This record gives sequence, structure tokens and C-alpha cells, in this order.
Amino acid sequence: MPPPAWTSPPAAVGSCHDLTKREAWAVSEPDPAVPCSERHTTVTTAIVQLTRTPDWDDVRALSRRMWVECVRSVDALLPGSTAARVRSAYTIYWFIPTEAQRAAGARWIRCDLGLPDGKRLRPLPASGPELGRLPLPDRIARCRLGRAAYYEVVRCAHRHAFRATHHVRRTGSFPGARVMRRWAERVCRARIPRAGIYLEYPTTKQSWKAGFRFAVCLKQTRR
Repeated sequence: MPPPAWTSPPAAVGSCHDLTKREAWAVSEPDPAVPCSERHTTVTTAIVQLTRTPDWDDVRALSRRMWVECVRSVDALLPGSTAARVRSAYTIYWFIPTEAQRAAGARWIRCDLGLPDGKRLRPLPASGPELGRLPLPDRIARCRLGRAAYYEVVRCAHRHAFRATHHVRRTGSFPGARVMRRWAERVCRARIPRAGIYLEYPTTKQSWKAGFRFAVCLKQTRR
């Protein structure tokens, strides 16, 4: 007898998927996995099992539920430090079951890791996503586009308007989003005094619990 539908994940942890950027941002992703030795753009890092059926339309609640487990799974996968990961362009994409799977009782959230490259996702190596030590090479380093593109994350080998140049770790307990923003602006401006900046910092307890305890400072560039 097959297991209950809610215990059956859409893909195994470690499986690879050849997704377009549009597919990576979709609510659900029903296509079968591909061999990791072939072209692929994401790898599944976690399947978060839910003990009860959630409100599938409450994106904020779903994000809170999956975030810590998904981020920790990414840190376990990437061969480098958390500091290097937050200075990289790697992005978490997550999916809920399809309508048919939900109707059958599926209760899980799938987390994938990908590398955005403008209008597409960059193919990942067959050996798995790379990271290593800082400074990261442009092929995986974290940059952002400009205001017209909603400051979207891209790898620095792509055209960009901001580049992650510094990170500062904060200790203690989570002080709240407002305090974090003021602190991030202060420490980043001290390191980038004469250029435009873009700030990244934790805004929720879930992000803090997952290990994102940094101000990431992105300096405006002309590239």
C-alpha cells in the first residue's frame, strides 16, 4: 500500500531540476527531476512536512513555517561559511503541492536552491553548487540590479547596479526590524562612505533564527 499523499514529497532531497526563472517563481512545480549529471538549474535542499493542512493562500505564514528549515538545509549543502553564503547570489525558491496534490491531502513545502542570472537561472555544476571562501568569484558573488528592476538579485558576472562588498555580524538577540535597519545603515555607511548603498538585514525572527544575523552592504557600481 502506498504511503499517505501528505507524506510523499514531490522530489527527493538532493534531486536536480531544469527550471526556467518563471518556473522557479511559480507556486507549484510538478515536473519530474532530471539527472544531476545533466543540465539543471536548481537542487532540492529540503522537504518541510506539515503536520496539519495550512491556509495555502497565506504566503506569509507558509514562509515563516519553512524558512528556518530551508535556510539551514542550504547552509548544510553549500561548502562554505554562512557569511560567504549571504555574500553569494544563491537564492531559495519554494513550492507548495499542486491543486490535485492538495486535494489528495499533500502537506509539504519543497525548497530548491538556484543561482539567478538576470532573466534566467544559471546552470549548476554536476558536482553540486559551489561556494568556498570570501572573496567570491563573480560567477557566484552577490549583486543586485537597479531600481527599475526592483533591485533583483543577480550574480556579479551579470550586468548589475550594486555589489555586495562588506558584511557585519551582529550578536545577541533579535532587536527588531527597525533597530536592525538603523544599525545596518550605520555600519554599512561607515564602510561605504561616498557611494550609493543597498542594505540587506534580517527583518523577522525566523531569519535571525535561521542564522541571518548580518548587515550585508552593497555598493553602487557603474557596471
